[in-house]
Amino acid sequence: MPSNDMTLIDHPAGRDTALYPVFEDLKMGRYRAVKEVLAETGHNWQLRTFRSQVIALYAAHSRAIDYWHQEEPTNPDALMMWARVLTQRMFHLQHPANNPAVINAANHARRACHAAIQACQQCPVAWICLLALAQFDADPRYKQDADHWAPSQTIDALPEGPWPLFWAVRQRDPENREAYQRMLQFFYARGGGAHVFAQWTAMRAGECSILHMPPLYAYAEDYRRRRNSHQTSDFMYWNDQQVRHYAERARDGWFTYLDADTRSSPALSIDLNLLAYSLTVSGVEGAGPVFEAIGPYATAMPWQNLARQSNWAEDFHQARAYALDQQPASR
Repeated sequence: MPSNDMTLIDHPAGRDTALYPVFEDLKMGRYRAVKEVLAETGHNWQLRTFRSQVIALYAAHSRAIDYWHQEEPTNPDALMMWARVLTQRMFHLQHPANNPAVINAANHARRACHAAIQACQQCPVAWICLLALAQFDADPRYKQDADHWAPSQTIDALPEGPWPLFWAVRQRDPENREAYQRMLQFFYARGGGAHVFAQWTAMRAGECSILHMPPLYAYAEDYRRRRNSHQTSDFMYWNDQQVRHYAERARDGWFTYLDADTRSSPALSIDLNLLAYSLTVSGVEGAGPVFEAIGPYATAMPWQNLARQSNWAEDFHQARAYALDQQPASR
């Protein structure tokens, strides 16, 4: 099928077909499918993190998880999803972070997180939720919790942040991609430190490590903010030598090592899309194989979030067609 004729599938679940029945259940206020898919996921922490995050995006608008938590208050999966949903609902509040209602809701969500941790101490998800909630305590004028403003306990000059929570996730799942995203989001909310954290992470990333990706996320958010305030252009920003360097490192230090099964993991869809975008706009070679791994599963981040025009699907198709045309012909 020609590139521009390919129908894009922009859905948080991507190619994880096991999640689609879950969304239908949630629409009707039922949790059975959630319970079944989490039981099937087991202790695959990467998949459990991904699935619980996507489920929470939908369940936050439903009462299904509330009912499950009420009916099975000691079920570890129910407790974990209860923490996920309460955390996700925090991002729907339309009040400043220092508003008493926001503080109370955050404390309620944190209590749910600690209950989930007690029920399954080896699972990283509730700790990730605590990391996400740290964003609501990112204003140095209103510090609420010492765990959100702790030193890194490393020899490196890193900014204060929710390091105890981050290390707790690392102990359970050393390369948990969402944990690194949540740390970046804390530093975005704080107003500084994201690039330092992202580059520190990439400097310590080994071969075949997804930890080569955080600098590209930091650059994407920095670009979005600068573009919105008319402080930069596409060409000037993405053709910076350092940006190109980190795009190359992510390509060569992470993507090229992935086998076909790993490339098709639904948990990596956003990472693959951001890598393809970064390689394309920075003029670095090698985006073709990344687009092939993506297939039709384009994601709003980065194509829509960073787009200058409303038709972001067209941007994706054009970038994909160009990247595939640049690949050497197979013999």
